[in-house]
Amino acid sequence: MRIRRDDVVGWGLHALVVAGATAAVAVDRRLSRSRFRRVQVGAPAASIAFYGLIWAVESQQPARADWRPDAAEARTDGIFLGSVVATQVVAQALVAPVRRRMRRTLGVHRLPTPVGVAVAVLAYDLVHSRLHHLGHRWGPAWRIHSVHHSPERLYWFNATRFHTVEMFVDMTLETLLVSALGLSRDQHVGYDAVRGLYGQLQHSNIRLRSGALDHVFSTPDLHRWHHSTVYAEGDTNYGAITSVWDRLFGTFFRPTDRVGPDQVGIGRMPDFPQEFVELERAPFEWASIRERNAATWFDDDARTA
Repeated sequence: MRIRRDDVVGWGLHALVVAGATAAVAVDRRLSRSRFRRVQVGAPAASIAFYGLIWAVESQQPARADWRPDAAEARTDGIFLGSVVATQVVAQALVAPVRRRMRRTLGVHRLPTPVGVAVAVLAYDLVHSRLHHLGHRWGPAWRIHSVHHSPERLYWFNATRFHTVEMFVDMTLETLLVSALGLSRDQHVGYDAVRGLYGQLQHSNIRLRSGALDHVFSTPDLHRWHHSTVYAEGDTNYGAITSVWDRLFGTFFRPTDRVGPDQVGIGRMPDFPQEFVELERAPFEWASIRERNAATWFDDDARTA
């Protein structure tokens, strides 16, 4: 069997996600024995290091040269990253009283750390993928989720381009779910690291082949189809980390005769806002956006919204 460079890159980057989560747990354990025990920096530190690596590999081995972002896109996605972090802080603060009242959990902390992290990933992705599916199938939810599909080229930094409302709902449910699972500190750090690392890998513009990894992970190869302007292709592959639930629910899509979609974005609305403030307002100005895209709005291959 011939091993190609693209195979090595695909498997290597997924191995680094596991290594990054492991390193995050190790760093946190060391800090937990110091005066900085209340500060959990393992996952953020692993994420920053991984983002730098993804950016470097992406610049040297892009899947598509025409997907390199310009300064305006990078600025927009940088603002979205800040918005996501702020939304996470608010969501966790609002959910905190509920978490403190939880008397019982599923006791995942009794499991070995890697098993507990895997359980948390699968549990989160079940909730996320079904919410994500709703975002594609229900008109009002699509108006909000369409913000994530606004980029016309994929690269690592637009993984956090989500409307504030969608992020708040997602993070609130995630916080409640993780609390209900009853993770140990190590499991929580490992889970946070996997969550923080995989989104950027999934959206990266890196030439790779995932092969057998598609059976477990929602890889970049799979997720590019999710952003296709052809809705029969885009209304698939809803997982954020794993492809397991897409396979079980029949939403897995991986054609063997093509490498990736011809175009990404919102096919029904090629003239869609691209700046942060405009994107935050988009769900509430849907009629005017639809009017601006009247020529392509009534497409047979389109969502109901």
